[in-house]
Amino acid sequence: MMDPAAIALRDLQALGFSQYEARAYLALLRGGRQKGYEVAKASGVPRSMVYQALERLVTRGAAYRIEDKEGVFYGAVPPEELLSRLQRDVMGKLSRAKESLSRLTPERPAEAIWRVRGPDRTLTEALSLVEQAQGALTLSLWQEQLDALHDALLNARERGVRIRLVLFGDRADPRLGKVYYHHFVDPKVVEGRLRARLFVVVRDHQEVVVGNLSSQGDSWAVRTRDPALVLVAEEYVRHDVVLAEMTLAYGVDKLTALWTGREDLRQMVTGEEVHGAP
Repeated sequence: MMDPAAIALRDLQALGFSQYEARAYLALLRGGRQKGYEVAKASGVPRSMVYQALERLVTRGAAYRIEDKEGVFYGAVPPEELLSRLQRDVMGKLSRAKESLSRLTPERPAEAIWRVRGPDRTLTEALSLVEQAQGALTLSLWQEQLDALHDALLNARERGVRIRLVLFGDRADPRLGKVYYHHFVDPKVVEGRLRARLFVVVRDHQEVVVGNLSSQGDSWAVRTRDPALVLVAEEYVRHDVVLAEMTLAYGVDKLTALWTGREDLRQMVTGEEVHGAP
């Protein structure tokens, strides 16, 4: 198990602190008000560098400096106060950057297609569309994908976005509204046919992300505002919505008997026509 101090050191550096600054801050946090040489001894920061690190902490609002008759002392700003300051600073920078960059960014062609790989980038593209949605979201998700997008979807719902969701899973927050469960074909059959846990996120009938996001195997996504591809993606979800409702009305056994009893349907449903017989 990783040492808590090492984790804190890593997290401070991720927030932009140098290694010496992070070590000096943690020494102050654990040891209280100290002189510079005491911080150097407690943190392992070279004495020749410790005062520079401490003054940078003071400048960025992570430490305070006190002078009295006994000399110069430094103390750590409490973590909750420090993190609040950092959050305000980052949000201010993001707001300014958003304004300045918006003046320079050309309109992206509708037919442009972005391609990304890796679970983090794939999830980021899906999250971006959910967070940008103003009126409607059309989605097809697997359970682990819904869990990853849950908070963003709930926020979208709370700001009035209509959500149409087909789920390859068995649980969804009722606050998200009606969910259409994909029970008419075993999800394992679908995954075998697609060779992926394919997800679809369509924003406001204008932009779509389609990809594979899974804790196992390769993750990838494509994103576009091409009207034809957006239409195809939405039709894919609408098709599954209708089949989900038909399953509830007529029963899964009848639908299963239909596609398993006909060779042409069986080959399409299982993917045999593409991948060959199992």
